[in-house]
Amino acid sequence: MTILITGGDSALARRLAAALAAEGPVRLLDRSFSSPSPEGAAQVLGDLRDPEAAAAALAGIDAVLHLAPYLVGRGRDADAVTALDETARGSFVLFNAARAAGVDRFILFSTLDLFARMPAQWRVNEGWRPRPTPELPQLCPWLAELSVRENSRVGALQSICLRVGRIVDDADAAAQPFDPSWVHVEDVIHGVRCALRYSAPRRPDWAIFHLMAPGPRAKLRLAYAAGAQSSFGYQPVHDFEAAWAGHPAPAPDLRPWHEVLAPPVAIPSRPIYKVVILGAGGPIGSVTTQELLSSYQLRVTDVRPIVELAAEAKPQAPGAPLPVPLPPPHEMAVVDVRDPMQVMAACAGMDAIINCTVVRPDPVNAFLVNTVGAYHVMQAAVAHGIRRVVHTGPLVQHLAGWGDYTWDYDVPPDAPGRPYDQLYIHSKYLGQEICRVFAEYHGLEAPALLFMALYNPAMPVASHPFMISWPDTGRALRRALEATSLPSPFEPVFISADVPHGHYDHSKARRVLDWAPRDGLEDFWQDGPAII
Repeated sequence: MTILITGGDSALARRLAAALAAEGPVRLLDRSFSSPSPEGAAQVLGDLRDPEAAAAALAGIDAVLHLAPYLVGRGRDADAVTALDETARGSFVLFNAARAAGVDRFILFSTLDLFARMPAQWRVNEGWRPRPTPELPQLCPWLAELSVRENSRVGALQSICLRVGRIVDDADAAAQPFDPSWVHVEDVIHGVRCALRYSAPRRPDWAIFHLMAPGPRAKLRLAYAAGAQSSFGYQPVHDFEAAWAGHPAPAPDLRPWHEVLAPPVAIPSRPIYKVVILGAGGPIGSVTTQELLSSYQLRVTDVRPIVELAAEAKPQAPGAPLPVPLPPPHEMAVVDVRDPMQVMAACAGMDAIINCTVVRPDPVNAFLVNTVGAYHVMQAAVAHGIRRVVHTGPLVQHLAGWGDYTWDYDVPPDAPGRPYDQLYIHSKYLGQEICRVFAEYHGLEAPALLFMALYNPAMPVASHPFMISWPDTGRALRRALEATSLPSPFEPVFISADVPHGHYDHSKARRVLDWAPRDGLEDFWQDGPAII
């Protein structure tokens, strides 16, 4: 078996390579190397975001051990843009390249810190929903989990997620106070070997196993990975009992679970007078600008000057809205959502944010704008104490592979996303999850308005079960801005005309936003009057 390990310049990668060399040749992939590799391991220079580099590194590989997202903040320091882009785009590119290369299995390292806020007496196992914070050492592994899991639905590649505790060896354990999140590196190596031979009993080809120490003092208890009914076979032996002395078990946290997981400090609401619209040069941003113009002081931004976009007069689609230059006291600014400082400056002094930025087919900028850009927007919201952040994006309950909703009816916006390997949908899906994590942790109000087909009512085209007129789009954005409260910090909402198809459930917009479409678009989905 030939194994490829990403994040290959890390101490953990070298330790794993030394242990796994007995299984067969090992390749370590990284952008640079500062230390020699152990015997039996070859170094491969390359950026896993580069499809050509990924394909070259994967030639002849049987199994991938994807460490890079787990290593963020754990000896692999990088700026936020690089860390998030390598996590999101890198995992997407690497997984697709692995599938194309005929790799047998893809093993992703993630972290048990995703459950750090949960008390030790809770019986957390692999079936529990992670509760990541917005900090990169948790956010990056979580995004990688989602990316690999959803890409796995396309099939042909066994995918395994190993969530690990804080990895230590004997010297580490002897030099510091006992930590119930410890797991011994030898037990981790044993867990990796279990993953290399594991065979999923059924589709989808995705499984999660927790690697932790045995015994009563571990923060989380062994479950699926080592249970009597498990075929995974994880049997750790290092319980760190010698380190327990002088470190009593923590007292149980008896607060209600909602209180335990509540935002540490919720950002308060404030009246909304000033609104920044990011991506205001596009059609959704343009129609929203015109809808809000008479009610708010606006700061409209795009990656190119609004005046220049207006002068070009090139609609994205026939009949789509165009931007219009605004007079004072409104403001216009050039802002690249890929640049965190530009986003931070654009949101200064604002009471609410509307994010309409989007890139679709570009394999690089789709992630930098749709995923990393969402992170910059939510960071700016927290930094400036802005509670209302309206996010826009596409339907992510996509129809492309295993577990899709093709033959379901009344699919709601709260149904789990299915982005599969679709670049635009996948990158937007991860951006939505970033919004969710920030909103839940900081107590924000973040409605995410999801669209599919947007039309000019005067220009009927073929029917779609998820469609909306441009004027109704602007009115929906207004209601998302003005809704007095939301049931939860992050609320995905389908925005569509009231159509009889029955495939999607569009009723949540009325319940949550008190919004209903005015345009039924009947000419799009029914024949005209009969001619006699």
